[in-house]
Amino acid sequence: MVVLPVPGDLCQECGLCCRFSDPSVLTPWAVRPGAAPLPSPFRPPNPLALIPGAGRMDLPVLVCDALRSDSYRCAFWGSHPADCRLYPLVLVYRDGGFLLALDPDCPFAAREPHSFFLDWATRFREEEWKRLPRAAVPVLAELARLEDHPHYRPVLPLPEPEGPMPS
Repeated sequence: MVVLPVPGDLCQECGLCCRFSDPSVLTPWAVRPGAAPLPSPFRPPNPLALIPGAGRMDLPVLVCDALRSDSYRCAFWGSHPADCRLYPLVLVYRDGGFLLALDPDCPFAAREPHSFFLDWATRFREEEWKRLPRAAVPVLAELARLEDHPHYRPVLPLPEPEGPMPS
């Protein structure tokens, strides 16, 4: 299972991830209203919910209930959903295909060279992405379309998943 090694102290300083202003976008896919069943790498080990939290500049904020306030670590660390484990890499659907892109708003994105993120994206592609069932493509494409933002920098195009079709 691929988990980017984002330093916890950096996360505590920043507070962007795991905090959301709109539950229909830029949230873990497992908590999106009306989300279709997700393939296993994108499902948390236990249900997730968004709860009211402290915002900055008087913006309403929802916080993932798996976020531990004392350590700013996920209660499911290591088995948290793939879209969380990969951040600041983001799975997007752009121009008819999947790719992993880098969110430059995350301070960690500026700490490491492009090659670092390319290596982690390649690991995810080889270890998890290619094994996803092809039947998951429509659900993932719908969610990944919502993730794409013009300022996200492409890191690695992804082929269609090669996993088995359900019988």
